[in-house]
Amino acid sequence: MSQNCVISTEEFKERIVRTRKSMQSAGLELLLVFSTESEPAGVRYFSDYWPSFESSGVLIPLEGEPLLLIGPESMTFAKGRSKIENIIRMKDFRESSMPDYPGNKLIEWKELLSRFSAKKIGIAGWQMIPQSIYKNIAAVLGEENMSDADEVVRKVTMKKSPAELNCLREAAKISELGFKAILENIRPGMTEAQLAGIAAGAMLANGAEATGYPIWCCSGPNSTQAISRPTLRKVQEGEIIHFSIGAKVSGYSASIGRPVVLGQCPPDTLKFMQTGLDAMNMTIDLMRGGTPASDVAKKVHGYIAGKGYGHTILYGPAHGCGQMECEFPFLETSSTFTLEENMVFMVDVFLAEENMGFRWEDGVIIRNGKAEELSSYKREINII
Repeated sequence: MSQNCVISTEEFKERIVRTRKSMQSAGLELLLVFSTESEPAGVRYFSDYWPSFESSGVLIPLEGEPLLLIGPESMTFAKGRSKIENIIRMKDFRESSMPDYPGNKLIEWKELLSRFSAKKIGIAGWQMIPQSIYKNIAAVLGEENMSDADEVVRKVTMKKSPAELNCLREAAKISELGFKAILENIRPGMTEAQLAGIAAGAMLANGAEATGYPIWCCSGPNSTQAISRPTLRKVQEGEIIHFSIGAKVSGYSASIGRPVVLGQCPPDTLKFMQTGLDAMNMTIDLMRGGTPASDVAKKVHGYIAGKGYGHTILYGPAHGCGQMECEFPFLETSSTFTLEENMVFMVDVFLAEENMGFRWEDGVIIRNGKAEELSSYKREINII
């Protein structure tokens, strides 16, 4: 992995500084950033630590050092990774099987929060935080002093730094290698799980620290699934086999999505896939700095509807991307934000009829002119 894909200690510290300014504007005295194993982005953004089995949090006061909050079993792991020096073990961040850890001294919220004079706390990761943690904090500070602070963090994370952009470029390049391995090995009779494994193996062998999400291979009737996991179904000729493949590099996740057909492609399938590909290219061309996001979505959805496929639209045609392959904001017809330079999006055109569907997906960095494409590898009708 290139040194250009490493987030420096100085950048981690600067993130705390910018976040405190955002907290101050929102009238917050404390910020708790909550993350899980499946959605680690918030905590990793501030600490470079990402939990395994357990959950975790970063507690940021307006003054004083931030704290990394972890479960009882993760101290040696966290010490080896965290850019935040102060690490606290708490029972509330234990794994969901709920061991008691008798004999271990674990700090409670009352003791922890007494270190601060702050009374108002914002929570980022509001949609994920467990009721148990919420109730235990409320018992100390009062529910009236707790608020949703996702917007506080989004103001800091939405525009990417040069180092973050390099990580995303590298993640996209490695994602391409995953799809390349698929094209070199795919044949009728292989299972969806086999094909997903080929992509994952190629990416891990070429510098990915992990997959950005569970790799998807969705074939035949499974191709209509917008969110999926591979099965033991065997792929066949003449059907859409839809791949979503993404690598994670230094915490940053990219993705490419492509449909593939083996053997003869039915005319209706070809027409449908071509409409999606044209909509994908149109989206990329329209996504320029200063453009209202809703304008892009309305034009692209209008094009798809004009081709007779309006009923196949589920969302999009793009969503934010960074440490999560899919993060705030979605680019939709109802969006109220304007595209700005150094925002990063996955252009994600997913369309599904009753019996077939596909995804075309590639990352873009917003520029004031034409967007910078993170990938265009085999963005074409792939009939093998």
